[in-house]
Amino acid sequence: MSSSPPTDYELYLRVPELLSLQKLPNELACPDELLFQVVHQAAELWMKLIDHEMGQLGALLAADRLAESGKTLRRIHSVLALLAQSLETLYTLTPADYMRIREVLGRGSGQESPGFKRLLAVPAEVYPHFESLLARRQTKLLDIYRKPSAHAELFQVAEALLDFDLRLQEWRNRHILLVYRTIGVGTPSLKGKHSELLERGLRQQFFPKLWEVRDELYGEWSAANPSGSSYALTGTVTPEPAAPVGPLPARAPKPPRRKS
Repeated sequence: MSSSPPTDYELYLRVPELLSLQKLPNELACPDELLFQVVHQAAELWMKLIDHEMGQLGALLAADRLAESGKTLRRIHSVLALLAQSLETLYTLTPADYMRIREVLGRGSGQESPGFKRLLAVPAEVYPHFESLLARRQTKLLDIYRKPSAHAELFQVAEALLDFDLRLQEWRNRHILLVYRTIGVGTPSLKGKHSELLERGLRQQFFPKLWEVRDELYGEWSAANPSGSSYALTGTVTPEPAAPVGPLPARAPKPPRRKS
């Protein structure tokens, strides 16, 4: 039976090659292995796109094209949301079916994903462009957060970068929950490590200075308001008593040293 010639759509997207990258039905370890392959292959494509867009973002920041930077970051946020949503399809994978897939997975692990490795590395490549932008504008990060309306464009970019950080952490968090749901909390991974070790990645911040500036800002407020807010819903504020100030108590004399 002859097949019809490929259409322009199929040729442009290379559909025959794309659909040949999954196992044939008679090669699947279990019916759900196709789901496992498709989700992870699609994730690699989305992560490739994020890597590309983050490279574009660096160039836009270097050229002071902040409006286009915002558009690029919104696109990246959407892709990160898709990555997180795609994990929901794997919630339907039973532990028993995953065990069958694991038998044919070899020593493979998601930690080996080239796309995932790029997502971990690319924030450190982009942030220097933002710091150079601040230097050109002769503005400090803390100044932006003190008066966001006076530095509206820079503030929007800074917050969008932090949103990238948040969404990437949320995706990693959902992944660890997927691991727990599928193989349990204490089960060793394919690399011989326990799944709890994946939690170490949840403490990673990709733009640490954007987190630290919040500590600095609140530290300034706390120093200016040592008793907290000067306003109360009851209409009365009782300040905390000040620590007594006076001469330090005299030290007790040291006991005489014994003669040997």
